Amino acid sequence: MKKRFLLLTLVFTLIVGLSACAGNQESEKAVIKYAVMTGPTGVGSVNLIENSNTENSKFDIEETIVGTPDEIVSALVSENLDMAVVPANLASVLYKKTEGKILVLATNNLGVLYIVEIGNEINSLEDLRGKTVMSAGKGATPETVFNYIMTKNNLICDTDWNFEFKSEATEVAQNLLSGKGTVALLPEPMVTTVLSQNENARIAIKLDDEWGKLNETPQITSVLVARRDFLETIDTEEFLKEYKSSIETALSDTENTSELLDKYNIMKAEAAAKSIPNMNLFYMDKAELKESMTEYLQILFEANPQSVGGSVPGEDFFYMGK
Repeated sequence: MKKRFLLLTLVFTLIVGLSACAGNQESEKAVIKYAVMTGPTGVGSVNLIENSNTENSKFDIEETIVGTPDEIVSALVSENLDMAVVPANLASVLYKKTEGKILVLATNNLGVLYIVEIGNEINSLEDLRGKTVMSAGKGATPETVFNYIMTKNNLICDTDWNFEFKSEATEVAQNLLSGKGTVALLPEPMVTTVLSQNENARIAIKLDDEWGKLNETPQITSVLVARRDFLETIDTEEFLKEYKSSIETALSDTENTSELLDKYNIMKAEAAAKSIPNMNLFYMDKAELKESMTEYLQILFEANPQSVGGSVPGEDFFYMGK
């Protein structure tokens, strides 16, 4: 009787142990090495990152916050990153650079460029005739987009108006605030910085509105990308649900999102709270993304082929579901 009892106890212990092991295996979360940049590019992901770190996600996200896209490019190419949010044109460059190993899954935000003026003279694109527009990033996407819009409105650079380039957006903002120019092409959150420091500063033109007058599909600023082979190891649809929810939370709960952006050194809370409404955060994926982004990249390609890696990617650039 005693031996039988010991045997039953042993069997019960084994069953419990095996059940516990199975439960642990089921509860293991997929680890994602994930990167975003400081500024608007990182805003849509911050609630996703926080949910993971507070055990409110089905994924274990190991986040990296970087200052420039170069850091993300090298890490994705060397497979030290699984997913990242990057400028839309850079996603195309990465696709070419990795021979199709990088896919685009969804948008983070749409157009974030504005013409900011110290004064009250600019109310239309035509009012920029004869003006000098300060901007950062010669040869970068802001120049390409603005040139495209102006040319389509019969306003030719160096003939009807001029660019004055600075090294970065912060320098443009400083020059504008110090009176070294009155008109600038700026992204958020630099727009909010200028508006908060000069009562005579104003948003004169929203470039996203001007883009919309020319195209049925939107301008796309940044997107979520991933390594193609990595997506085979996770529940991608579930991840996209959490990612979409993160963007929606940033829009509906600006205050808490701003505090999280400060916590993760993506943006200062005060600047974030004021600028998030102008960041055009928006989730788009699959067929809608393919149509919109293909058209956007085609426009960039026609202006500067190297800005998208030399050619516009085909259909296999886009994650279309499993």
